Amino acid sequence: MAESGAFQFLKLFLRFPYSDKLLDGSFRVVSGNKAFYETFRISRQESEGVRVYELGGGQWNIPELRELLEKIIPGRSSFHDFRVEHDFPPIGRRVLVLNARRIEQRGSRPHLILLAMEDITE
Repeated sequence: MAESGAFQFLKLFLRFPYSDKLLDGSFRVVSGNKAFYETFRISRQESEGVRVYELGGGQWNIPELRELLEKIIPGRSSFHDFRVEHDFPPIGRRVLVLNARRIEQRGSRPHLILLAMEDITE
């Protein structure tokens, strides 16, 4: 039996070396990859189903990031190389480069957002 494109993508997503997470149209975490959970010292149970802006006591509630994310689903847009310098307890100050894009799903399934993060902290 052939694997669907979405299933193949999910298998790759889970192995990406960058800290990535999938968000739904309400900006709730659908899933994160191993690198995300390990880097930010958060569990699946603590993050899945939670709005990204509420993760870690609101540490992801960054106005510029919110503005960019909220344009993705309705505008069929993406963003690339958005630089964030922020204090992320318990891992400390980090410099991240963020990229995000809408993931189209077939049928009536809601679209998702892939948010990828590269830590460039020196």
